Amino acid sequence: MKRLFAVGCISLTLLCTATTPLAALTPTYTVTGTYQSSQYYKNLQMITKTGDAAFDTVAAALSQTDYHEGNSKTDFDGKNGSGTKNYTEYNRAIGTINGSYSYAWCAAFASWCLDVAGARNSAGGRFTSCTLWVERLQELGLYSKRASGYIPKTGDLIFFRSADTTRASDHVGLVRYVKDGRVYTVEGNSSNKVSLRDYSLTDTYIVGYGKPQYGGETLSQTLTEMEDTAAGLYMVTNDFVNVRAAASQSSVKLGVLYRGTLTEVTEIADGWGRITYNGKTAYISLDYADFVTPVFYTVQYAAEEAENCPPKSSYFSFEQTKVSDTVPLREGYLFAHWQDAKGNNYAAGDTLPQGNLTLSAVFTPIPVVEETPEELPVPETPAPDGEGENEHVPGAGAPEEETPITPAPGHDERASRAAAEAGTVSGVLAAVAGIWWYVRKMLI
Repeated sequence: MKRLFAVGCISLTLLCTATTPLAALTPTYTVTGTYQSSQYYKNLQMITKTGDAAFDTVAAALSQTDYHEGNSKTDFDGKNGSGTKNYTEYNRAIGTINGSYSYAWCAAFASWCLDVAGARNSAGGRFTSCTLWVERLQELGLYSKRASGYIPKTGDLIFFRSADTTRASDHVGLVRYVKDGRVYTVEGNSSNKVSLRDYSLTDTYIVGYGKPQYGGETLSQTLTEMEDTAAGLYMVTNDFVNVRAAASQSSVKLGVLYRGTLTEVTEIADGWGRITYNGKTAYISLDYADFVTPVFYTVQYAAEEAENCPPKSSYFSFEQTKVSDTVPLREGYLFAHWQDAKGNNYAAGDTLPQGNLTLSAVFTPIPVVEETPEELPVPETPAPDGEGENEHVPGAGAPEEETPITPAPGHDERASRAAAEAGTVSGVLAAVAGIWWYVRKMLI
């Protein structure tokens, strides 16, 4: 008989997917077909909401870098590099003014970014006028003048006023970050396109800052902390950047990425970012690209015919994650470790390399243990015929009456008794003699 020791569990195949799918940034209205076919819409779809609305608002703005205004509704794709009539997808999203989409669009662009990030009402609504927007923010107590010394944050509105205007403001953009006394921005309708700018915090062109009440979550790292250190989506901000086979200026050139291109950088070292280019590993210099947003990586656990499989987990590309402590159970097997597609093994608590991973459970059969037979009673050896029949067995009751033994013929009982008595006397005398010898030796 064999006994198999095993943990009882349900037999099923699991590919655990317990987390909610992550959503890309998406306009809340139906976009035009022209815009939907553009690279700018594709860039927007590459960005996943982080839950930090201020961060997401700026990421949405950055995804539109170099979008150019057009001269008609056919130019909503942002490709007309010589357009001057203010036709943009952003104006179209808000609506016409006096029956036309041809109006200054810096405020419409900032409003569009807030809307896409799910923060439409965080700054008093949507606007097409900078002056009206400043007035509304002042009413809400969400406006600070530059002269107050306020230091803007990522996602704030930055308002400008030209020297020759008497209005409260004639231009607006979004604050990316502040570094070394300068404020870095992304602005619509700057040189007729979406542009990246930076100014001294004391520049008199700046009149003040709007402070949207984003609420919700806040990422654990800032945009400046992630710049050139965190994996994620990077935007080419130079006219172009060369794609190299290795992280070196002297390495083989594989191709070129042009200004405004979003690409995922999966690893950073010495100012170089690792990317995938035409299906191959390649590198770009991050001197010519800016961080836009982190991406999400997922770890998916697969355990064949097992239960208690860990759920799928997600984490930001600027974070690290560890292997789940949950151990899958499979009948007849012991869990050994997790293994990725490349054959690397991981134990519970190990730090995982960044990237999307599927980890498969590796099991080992539980050894079969032979059962030790129980001890059986040893059978009695039967006595030869005629022997042992009258032997008394303890506890078996009173013995039968013994049969007297008849002396053999010629046996002299008195002679036997006399011999026995003589033997006894002889033994006593020998003992006495021994004692006397011992005492005498001690006295000498």
